[in-house]
Amino acid sequence: MRNLFMTVAAIAALTVPAVASAQTAAVSFSIENNTDKIIYSILYGQSSSDEWSDDILEGIVEPGETVEVTIDDELEDCMYDFFYSFDDDTHYVERVDMCEIDGTTFEFTGG
Repeated sequence: MRNLFMTVAAIAALTVPAVASAQTAAVSFSIENNTDKIIYSILYGQSSSDEWSDDILEGIVEPGETVEVTIDDELEDCMYDFFYSFDDDTHYVERVDMCEIDGTTFEFTGG
C-alpha cells in the first residue's frame, strides 16, 4: 500500500505545471509605431544585463507602420528590456515580460 501511495504521489508531482523561468521557444509579436517619429533601431537584452543585441529591425518603422518581430535565441529569462532609437536622436527603453507576449501587438505611442 505504501508503494502505491508513493507511486501516486510521484505521478501527481509530475503533472503539476512548473513555473516558467525561461523562454526557450521563438517569440513573435508586432510593434505598431503610433508616434510622429521614425524608429531607426530596436535592440533588446536581459533586464539583469548591461548587454544589448544587434538591431532586430531590417529597416525602419515609419509613423503609422507596424513591424513583425520574431526573437529566436533561446531566451534565458522572462524579463527583457527593449531599446528604441528614433530619427530625432532620442531613445526609449521599455521592459517586457517575454513569457507573456507571444502574438501580442504593442502600440508604441511615445517615449
